[in-house]
Amino acid sequence: MKPIIEIVDVVDNPNGSSSIIFETNEAFDKMYLKETGKKRLTKRGLGNYIIEILEKSIEEKNEFSIKRIEK
Repeated sequence: MKPIIEIVDVVDNPNGSSSIIFETNEAFDKMYLKETGKKRLTKRGLGNYIIEILEKSIEEKNEFSIKRIEK
C-alpha cells in the first residue's frame, strides 16, 4: 500500500490564512513515524511533516508530486 494524504477541505480563516483538513492512510502514518523517529502521531507533528511534503511536491523535489485523484 502506498502512503496517501487526502485533502478533505480547505477552510478560509478570518485573518486571511487557510487551514487544510486532511486524512492519511496507515501506510502514510507508518512512513511518518519511521522517517521522523517519532513514537506517536500528533496533529502538530503530522501537520508540520505534511507542510514539508507539500513544499517539496510543489517544487517537484525528491520524487514528490501532487496529482488529483478523481472519485
